[in-house]
Amino acid sequence: MWTVNEGIAILRERGAKITAQRIAILRQLEGRTDHPSADMLYKELAVEYPTMSVATVYSTAQLLADAGLIKILSIDDKRVYFDPTTATHGHFLCKKCGKLVDLKIDEESLFRSAAAARNDIAQVEQAEIFFYGLCSDCLKI
Repeated sequence: MWTVNEGIAILRERGAKITAQRIAILRQLEGRTDHPSADMLYKELAVEYPTMSVATVYSTAQLLADAGLIKILSIDDKRVYFDPTTATHGHFLCKKCGKLVDLKIDEESLFRSAAAARNDIAQVEQAEIFFYGLCSDCLKI
């Protein structure tokens, strides 16, 4: 996990302009364990930054993803989510309520398994694992 100051330093190193809106988005994402969407971040910041647009949130998120500060998850066909946890892990999406949670995975075993599955895989660099179903709350209903 990173701090706002570390995020700013990484963006500066990449030559990105540091704006008040980008800092605000970094602050909103710092330390989060949920997976906000662009709309969610926009709504959280709109009162304090009325000139911010959803497009600004998306473009800043792409900049942060390119810098390795977040992952952009396309886990469903309705929206994308932003994940400040960039270490390899899986996700579970409840198809009823939309709850999205992190799942710990054994990264070493996963990558070894993928490499062993096909002889033409030279190097696995990243894995995205998504599970879909019902969360325990929705299953009770």
